[in-house]
Amino acid sequence: MRIAILGGTRFIGRAVTQRLAAERHTLVVVHRGEHEPAGLPEAEHAHVDRHDGAALAAALKPFDPEALVDVSGMNAAAADAALGAVGESVKLVAISSCDVYRAYDALHSSRNTDAVPLSEWSPLRTRRFVDGPQYENLEMEERYLPRGATVLRLGAVYGEHDYQRRFEFILRRVRAGRRRIPIGSGQFLFSRVYVGDVAAAVSLALAGDQRGEAFNVVEPTTAPYGLLAQQILAAADAEDVELVTVRDDLLPADLELTGTLSQHLLMDSWKAHTVLGWEPTDPAGTLRTSVRWHLENPPPDGSDDFSADDAALASVLDSAPGSAVGSDPGSE
Repeated sequence: MRIAILGGTRFIGRAVTQRLAAERHTLVVVHRGEHEPAGLPEAEHAHVDRHDGAALAAALKPFDPEALVDVSGMNAAAADAALGAVGESVKLVAISSCDVYRAYDALHSSRNTDAVPLSEWSPLRTRRFVDGPQYENLEMEERYLPRGATVLRLGAVYGEHDYQRRFEFILRRVRAGRRRIPIGSGQFLFSRVYVGDVAAAVSLALAGDQRGEAFNVVEPTTAPYGLLAQQILAAADAEDVELVTVRDDLLPADLELTGTLSQHLLMDSWKAHTVLGWEPTDPAGTLRTSVRWHLENPPPDGSDDFSADDAALASVLDSAPGSAVGSDPGSE
């Protein structure tokens, strides 16, 4: 197929581009040209602001796409520009998120509203722009679904080139040689999916005959955050690092998801399995692959300030019978 990919150079878009190129589709990757990473497969690139409908239409017209994959929609204006740039016959796949569900709003407002796992029929949010004025996947879905698009609702995506660094809450401490890491109750459930498996779901959606449907794309099992921390340590060959439970109010900001939270974001991928035929790769292998990549590619702006860790760990020592005050609990 001739496929246009909107936002195909960074994380999810990069994996989608690699997958579809390997399947020998003809691609045009539409982006602003701000990111031209090495290692991308050979494909035509169109440097254009995807929010500029006229410019986007002009860029896509000579390519005459049979399908469009929108990785970077995220709001009504972006979706309207994309849909106005292609004809009614073009097959559409759009990337969305679990943030469309009411449970996501409940989590952000310290409420508990929904039983889990969340299916595609679970209640959607009524409050808009929870994550800021530029981000509203509900608006994007409201444009794409009536046009017959397949919408893929993702959980927390991890893998190589993840610029959100979802495993960094543990890995930055491993790199620094920390022997003890403060952690909360660790019970929060947040469905995850490997970026390569997202690309596989996009491929299946393009090949299928479904129209105007949404699919949860997440791994079928989910480790709570405390167990995830242990799994990351094991994948980093740092199983001798101790996770020390502390009070939630003492947790450093980047460890807050290990604390006690009001609403789980556990999702059900049954529909993607039965309708699309989607099967994720073994999570044990993909997690280890991801951890090793991130250890070898640390963020350039990573923090080496562990004063909040030391304060949290000191509270545990201070409360222990006969404890000595003034030791260095983080780097011993």
